[in-house]
Amino acid sequence: MRDNGTLGKKAIGALLLAVLLLLQPAGGLPVRAQGLQGTQADMSAQDTAEIQAQAEAQMVAHLAAWEQAKEEYAAQLAAYQQALAEQQAAAEAGQESANAQAAANAQAAADSQAAAETFPSAVPATWFAGKTVSILGDSISTFQGWIPEGYACFYPNPDNDIKDVSQTWWMQVIQNTGMRLLVNGSWSASAVCGDSRAEDSGAGCSSRRIVDLMGNTGTVPDVILVYMGINDFFHSIDLGSFSGTAAYRNDHYIWDFTEGYELMLQKLQAVYPTSRIYCMTLLESNSWEGTRVNANGNTVEDYNSRIRQIAAAHGIPVIDLRNCGIASYELGWHTSDGIHPNRKGAAKIAAYVTNALLLGG
Repeated sequence: MRDNGTLGKKAIGALLLAVLLLLQPAGGLPVRAQGLQGTQADMSAQDTAEIQAQAEAQMVAHLAAWEQAKEEYAAQLAAYQQALAEQQAAAEAGQESANAQAAANAQAAADSQAAAETFPSAVPATWFAGKTVSILGDSISTFQGWIPEGYACFYPNPDNDIKDVSQTWWMQVIQNTGMRLLVNGSWSASAVCGDSRAEDSGAGCSSRRIVDLMGNTGTVPDVILVYMGINDFFHSIDLGSFSGTAAYRNDHYIWDFTEGYELMLQKLQAVYPTSRIYCMTLLESNSWEGTRVNANGNTVEDYNSRIRQIAAAHGIPVIDLRNCGIASYELGWHTSDGIHPNRKGAAKIAAYVTNALLLGG
């Protein structure tokens, strides 16, 4: 293989000689000129050698500078790659730390939520401990084997994760307060309104539903929890108007929510004058378009507002579930179908009802 440095030197020398030849005068000149030409040729040869030497020196210097530049570039590249690797490692470490912190925060939130929804096994010594309780409700409060014979039932349901009675909202309230269940008079798909006199009526205002709360023994419950009205909303039962308590209602067919709810409370107070009665409002309902309205243009809040008015007029405390921590847009996480609470929703309802009873009772 040829030496590139040698080739470069020869090329420079040939170029310089060609330039000098072009600068020499043409033939036929006088002898004096030829002598001068010889002298110039000698000088040119000397100059050529010097120029060639200078060119070689410059080339060597350039090569040395090039080698130094390559070394400096390699060093800078190595430093850059090292810094990049360190930065990437720091970023990965930071992400791991952030992930760990996020996981810790999520666990703390879960622990806090669990603590809020869990009560100690030791029941607090309150008025409710040992007292009997009956429930007047719809499908939300049912469970197979725990309701009167002939009552329609919803729980347990294949589409809902509540599989044991201990997971229902009402049984958790009983366990949390130390009360004893007398009768769970809950009927799936039942409404407040309907036939108030029929012996087989599922209407909440019917005498049959009211009397069933004392069971076969005729025992008067110490506490009655009323949790009804959502089916009146979905069936678009007319909301009616309320201008204060009315005389005892004894109509046969009730198709006005205000009349039906007041009749139900009047019957409860007449049959169980010594019982502590609590009315519970309904969970909000929504749809893809936003707040759900029924065929009459009413919202669940319209029915809840009427429940509060009627209960207040009869001196009955209200447990307002709009404050239980289940917003309408969260129904997908707390119910199986937008209506029936799942385990998570039942736990929230139970926690809120328990606190309402213990703090207000």
